[in-house]
Amino acid sequence: MWSLRTPYMLSLLVVAMATTGCQSLGINEPNSFFVGRYTQYVLGDIPNQYADLSNPLPASSENISDGKKLYQAQCPVCHGAFGEGDGPAGKLLVPSPANLAVTRRLPVATDAFIFWTLSEGGEAFGTAMPAFGNQLTDKEIWQIALYLNTGFSL
Repeated sequence: MWSLRTPYMLSLLVVAMATTGCQSLGINEPNSFFVGRYTQYVLGDIPNQYADLSNPLPASSENISDGKKLYQAQCPVCHGAFGEGDGPAGKLLVPSPANLAVTRRLPVATDAFIFWTLSEGGEAFGTAMPAFGNQLTDKEIWQIALYLNTGFSL
């Protein structure tokens, strides 16, 4: 279902892709994780349980630090230490892992989108992104989201 934000979001996505280049976003082929999930989100097709979520945790140094520890334990092997999609295992994956350092700044990278992505993983989009919804608590997923939103700094 199209919403009022759909044309706006699609135009911003196109501009971001044109400005930064598809490779820096982690797009290597038309059916990549990035294109599939972001397009689904922009078209308003996010699962209902995630659609209206916003991070309930304060962006405290404690939550961000805990998010950094969780990220470092779970994500760098694919996404790299700074989220650039250049981890040792990520270099072998097709499609490549998303470049989180870039995609976190796009308008579609909302709390709801990040929580959905981390919870459900990429199986539905044909990627190796694991689903963390059964491995991490909601609080831990939100802490990772806070860390991503800092731009991998603390």
